[in-house]
Amino acid sequence: MFIGKVLSLATLVMSYITAGAPSSLLVVPMDGSHWIGVKAVAEEISRRGHEVVVVIPEVSMRLEPSKHCTTKVYPVPYSKDLVDSVHNRYVKLLSRKQPFLEKVVDMLRNVANISEITRVTAESLLYNKEVMSYLREKQFDALLTDPFVPTGAILAEHLRLPSIYMLRGMPCGLDNEATACPAPPSFVPRIFTHNTDHMTYPQRVLNALVSLLEPIICKFVYRDFDELASRFLQRDTTVAEILKQASVWLMSIDFSFEYPRPLMPNMVMVGGINCALRNVLSQVSLVCPHCFVVHQASGSRAEEA
Repeated sequence: MFIGKVLSLATLVMSYITAGAPSSLLVVPMDGSHWIGVKAVAEEISRRGHEVVVVIPEVSMRLEPSKHCTTKVYPVPYSKDLVDSVHNRYVKLLSRKQPFLEKVVDMLRNVANISEITRVTAESLLYNKEVMSYLREKQFDALLTDPFVPTGAILAEHLRLPSIYMLRGMPCGLDNEATACPAPPSFVPRIFTHNTDHMTYPQRVLNALVSLLEPIICKFVYRDFDELASRFLQRDTTVAEILKQASVWLMSIDFSFEYPRPLMPNMVMVGGINCALRNVLSQVSLVCPHCFVVHQASGSRAEEA
């Protein structure tokens, strides 16, 4: 039910932009798991008769051509080995148990490495004369992207296209800032704190302190893209200012599985969209300690233990 609703919503957005006529959508995806949900929406829009062009770098972790969309590939000055090594370090960092402040410092260091790769990737696209000429000539109706990496947002600003963002969330609450969405620290948990919406007094104090650090973290994470955006658009600007121009925010969250929080009218919950792309589980047994049954994961049969 989630999937049908979300895909219908994405098509409705495109139809609204073009008054019901067949539309042309430009997709600038983010690598990794972020691509899963965006790919599902892009392919469904293509299957429903709209033109979809996906722009991807020639080196990535998960990005690949889709049989339902036109794919435009651009060269980048790094190897697959570099991408894999940075990704592996990030995965190890997430699974490592560390004190809060130490984890934040290590995370910021790793973010700096990832940011350098994403900046180079963004420059490789934005300053590729052949690809940019092709995109201008296509005269798209809208752009779909994950603004966690703001390459697509900068490109939408340059091409003067309505932008549709699809994301789980952004570091340092930049999505809340861009949408002017209330996020009181006494209620909305901050990143890395592991708090819920039911916090004790010490947890609220920690949450408030982290919220004070968010502008500094944002400046650190997106400083290279602030400079790139100003240089490419030839005017002083920031990522936060560009993100404010978004038409629709498709949020990959659902209050059935996480704490409730305020949302603005152009922020639409589309939790569950990642389930559109799934693989069959291997033959494993899941033992339920309370009901004393063994469920076969690859089938629907249950046997008494």
